[in-house]
Amino acid sequence: MAAIVDDLHAIVVTATSPDGRIEGRVESLRHITLRFVHDSYEQYYRRCDAGTLAHQLGRGATLMATAYQKARREVMRVHGFERYSPLSPPFSIRHREYLERGERLTAHGCSPGREIEVTTAGLLDFSVSIAPDVLDRHGEQGFLRLADTAMKKLQEDHQRAHTELRHELYLKYKDRER
Repeated sequence: MAAIVDDLHAIVVTATSPDGRIEGRVESLRHITLRFVHDSYEQYYRRCDAGTLAHQLGRGATLMATAYQKARREVMRVHGFERYSPLSPPFSIRHREYLERGERLTAHGCSPGREIEVTTAGLLDFSVSIAPDVLDRHGEQGFLRLADTAMKKLQEDHQRAHTELRHELYLKYKDRER
């Protein structure tokens, strides 16, 4: 039987934006890649406003995150980890608080010059903003580099916030639970 960490690292999911023009791929939450389907960046998005593209990117990221969480829950289930819910909360107070606050944990990432900004709550709901002139100044590859940088900064910020939350809860409960 494979170790749980190996199975978690093996998770690969893809999702498509609601308009079907952007495809995203998540590999073990370490690598996130985007691509525009059917030359849609040049043919569609550059003719639209940045808000339309930002909306599609945000919804696509939300769909990718949802698919990833579903795959992660399945790996956890296969390895015998209990799924918690409001009706069946974790036994430990620290774990309950961790899950509750983790759902609201926000993170932010942006490209240099704040051309593309990404915000998430609980790594499940994503919001993207794109400066209005970005589409005029960048071709597809340049835009994807900016988006990639923003997502990497978001991941770093989420990891930092997650680590701080775990440390705070460890200190808060370290003498209360055995």
